[in-house]
Amino acid sequence: MEETFINNITNLLRGRSIFLIGMMACGKSKTGDKLAQLLKYKFIDLDSLIEKVAKKSIPKIFEEDGENKFRLYERQCLQEVIKFPSLIVSTGGGVITKNENWGILRQGIVIWIDLEKKYAIERLKNEINNRPLLQDRDIEKSYSEIFQSREGLYEQADLRIRVQNENIEQVAKKIISELYKSISS
Repeated sequence: MEETFINNITNLLRGRSIFLIGMMACGKSKTGDKLAQLLKYKFIDLDSLIEKVAKKSIPKIFEEDGENKFRLYERQCLQEVIKFPSLIVSTGGGVITKNENWGILRQGIVIWIDLEKKYAIERLKNEINNRPLLQDRDIEKSYSEIFQSREGLYEQADLRIRVQNENIEQVAKKIISELYKSISS
């Protein structure tokens, strides 16, 4: 993307952080990293930050402490992250399930990466061990149930980016293009 175009967007953003939300395996982390590079922002993967704070993996947190403790770590990390400007933050898929998190997310721009289900299922088959909410379950059925319970929350995002099988760079550029349309109008 052209330097002038990127500079225009970052000027319009005025340091506002961008929060990427969406279902598991939609590509928030990889896309977030690429998006940060393109916009010259810093990138934070909220799940990685939670693992550093908790000093254990997310599956271990779920196993040893439960989902409620994980959600507490998640909120605490969000509260710290929002203190800094110009961040791209990839969140966990369930961050939107807690009302108090929306107060933090709304301080930035919330972008929903909406990956078509069939592509998400394919990705999840390769990483089932890292997905506590899917373990020992029918992936497709569980994914659908989780999506249905969260869809209305995801729809509260400032922008919805529909994704099929695009690569990370294509998705990042699609986000930048939609973001520009949204904030320049």
